[in-house]
Amino acid sequence: MKRRNYQILLFCLFFIIGGFLNISNVRAASANIEITSDESQVLVGDKVYVYINISSDSMFGDIEANLIYDEEILEYKGSVSFITGSSGFLKIADINLSEGTDNRKYALEFQALKVGKSEIEFSGQVMVYDYETVLPMSVFLDSLELEVKAAQTASDNAYLSSLKISPTQLSPDFDKNEYAYNASVGYDIDRLVIVALPEDDKATIRVSGNDFLEVGENKVIVTVIAEAGNNIEYTIDVMKESEPENGVDTSPITPDNKHGTFELVRVADETFAIYSGKYKVIEPPADLKIPSGFTKTKIIISGVSISVFAPEQLDNDFLLIYAENELGEVGLYSYDKVEKTMQRYIAEPSPSNEPVNDIDEELMDSKQYRANLNIAAIIIALLSALCAVFIILSIRLFMKSRGYGDDLK
Repeated sequence: MKRRNYQILLFCLFFIIGGFLNISNVRAASANIEITSDESQVLVGDKVYVYINISSDSMFGDIEANLIYDEEILEYKGSVSFITGSSGFLKIADINLSEGTDNRKYALEFQALKVGKSEIEFSGQVMVYDYETVLPMSVFLDSLELEVKAAQTASDNAYLSSLKISPTQLSPDFDKNEYAYNASVGYDIDRLVIVALPEDDKATIRVSGNDFLEVGENKVIVTVIAEAGNNIEYTIDVMKESEPENGVDTSPITPDNKHGTFELVRVADETFAIYSGKYKVIEPPADLKIPSGFTKTKIIISGVSISVFAPEQLDNDFLLIYAENELGEVGLYSYDKVEKTMQRYIAEPSPSNEPVNDIDEELMDSKQYRANLNIAAIIIALLSALCAVFIILSIRLFMKSRGYGDDLK
């Protein structure tokens, strides 16, 4: 009996050890993924191929993974059906395969957009499934860094030709060789309106630190990146005032002759109106309904010519400008030529030819009602009298026909 128990125990031990060995074999299935390229350095405008090489010591089937890269440096140009996405994120879903393999290679085509370095790597878990067991394998990954350099003919001009801010001004006045400026704003200002124009059209501009200005010192940086990749930073130290006591501004008001800070600026091929914000001036569409009393014409403001709607009355100081605000809302804005201010235009309702007074209407209705009531009462009285006479005559005729006429005399 003891011997039999010993044999059973030994069998169970071998069964458990065999199970562990089987699990170990299943878990041992793994895959290795490498990301390579023919070149580690490319020029702006060049096309470059990135290869994803998958190898394994056993047969594998479906693959699912997410690949990320810098969308400002590289643009994905491939058209593989199972690779979708763009803007720095690609999804690879090579699934429902009928055959397994121990090696697979994908070629992804990119185009170099601008100078810089981009890391191409996987994001999240990469799933490679064993073809026989359909279980996920252990996956070993690497990444690839591509460097994009400027062409030999690329411009290294990273200067600004103009820098303007609103609702305040730079101190000192802008000079392309001066990189540090100061400005101050009130408590109610959360961000500056910045219009920065590069000397070289191929240069790009970035603005940082301008959102959600805090009370006290703020640093706003305007970075100009040349086509060749070098850059220049223009720094604006912005001082934001503290909140007034009890929410009331107690600072003295000094009267002067200064009006609004409205002006027009040209950025590339677009025109912007700068006044407590940035408004994109748009050519009015042909089917726009022109408000009554206005005609379409041209006017020059800040040296920029735009289409406007001018009043037919020559002594009117207001113009209508068709523009789009920073929220993407398009419409007419009223521009004051004297005080140089701009606000949303709201058409006044057309006045009625005959003004109506509600009280007079009610009074007139009341008098008319009483007159109609009196007429109705008179008609009813006359009808009642006629009915009475008719009844009396009918009774007399009836009695006379029955021989009661002589008794009634």
